[in-house]
Amino acid sequence: MRARIIAVAALAAVPAALAAQDVQGRVVGGVEYYSVQFGTGLGVKSVSELVAPIGVVMPIGRRFSLDAGTYLVDATRKDASGASASISGLTDILVRGGVQLVPDVAVLTVALNLPTGTSTLNSDQLLVAGNTATDLLPFPVTSFGSGFNATTGLAVAVPVGGWALGAAGSFRVNGEYTPIAADSANPSPASFKPGNEYRLRVGMDRVVGQGRVTFGVTFSTFSHDEIGGDRLTPGKRLITQAAWNVPVGHRMLSLYGWDVLRRADSSTTTIGVVPPSRENTVALGATLGIRTGRHMLRPMIEYRRAWRGTTSFDSYGSLFSIGARHVIAASPRWTVTPGLRLDLGSITGVGVTGFSASVTVRAGL
Repeated sequence: MRARIIAVAALAAVPAALAAQDVQGRVVGGVEYYSVQFGTGLGVKSVSELVAPIGVVMPIGRRFSLDAGTYLVDATRKDASGASASISGLTDILVRGGVQLVPDVAVLTVALNLPTGTSTLNSDQLLVAGNTATDLLPFPVTSFGSGFNATTGLAVAVPVGGWALGAAGSFRVNGEYTPIAADSANPSPASFKPGNEYRLRVGMDRVVGQGRVTFGVTFSTFSHDEIGGDRLTPGKRLITQAAWNVPVGHRMLSLYGWDVLRRADSSTTTIGVVPPSRENTVALGATLGIRTGRHMLRPMIEYRRAWRGTTSFDSYGSLFSIGARHVIAASPRWTVTPGLRLDLGSITGVGVTGFSASVTVRAGL
């Protein structure tokens, strides 16, 4: 039950809650290449990302933990005529701290987003950012820079009957930045002040037979965005998650699903893009853990479907993915995980093909 309470607290809280449970430090690195090819009709030929994640987790005693992470990314977009645009460099650095106020019951977290990324983009780079910021296509980096912000959150988890129940609330204050680069047509671009975010998460977990089920719901709302003297309403977000892990012989089958519902006010506009007021993306997937000595092979399969619209939801696209990761225990402190994935689908009736190759390295300190 103690381990289950920790798991639910991590699910319900901001991400640093998980770090607060670690008693061993670790470093995470690697590289991933993801490329998507588009058929004729969308005005874009391909979008690719070469990404190197960099992260470290450092426990301080058994109650405190610090972690930090960023990505080194090179994203490139080619349009239908072959012209290309790219965004390169570090993304913002996220630094987080967690403390167990009451061991295994209450976790307090604080996170700072340091503006080391590319937050000011020219008109061509805005198209790159717009193509990667999607829930349907699994780009490893969807935000290249968003200015300074600070988040604080509190998570609590308790046993209730056979369940471990968790709840958390967080508040994020967003700083001001200039999203559009100056040019001859716009020598003095307006600054952008995103609205503050209020987020509530609840999660529950229990053992069912020889397996385990987990549920989680996240609701977030925002205060008004401000740009050039205008006030815009970002709308609300609702994310639902569920998972069931069950042994199948000597293997572990994991079934999961999630739903991201975005409801924007009709007055909302993104810089350079006019989005629909509603968007919903659903995913269903499965992974199978196959033990091979000290190592683990994890084949996966996933299906995503997205809808968009103004007054009603219209079909936007779908994506079918297959892939596998091989977790190699190189030593008691080192793991190396190569992975491959193939994506096939369509967006507004236009064919989409994606390919990913990655290697992740984790080292204990």
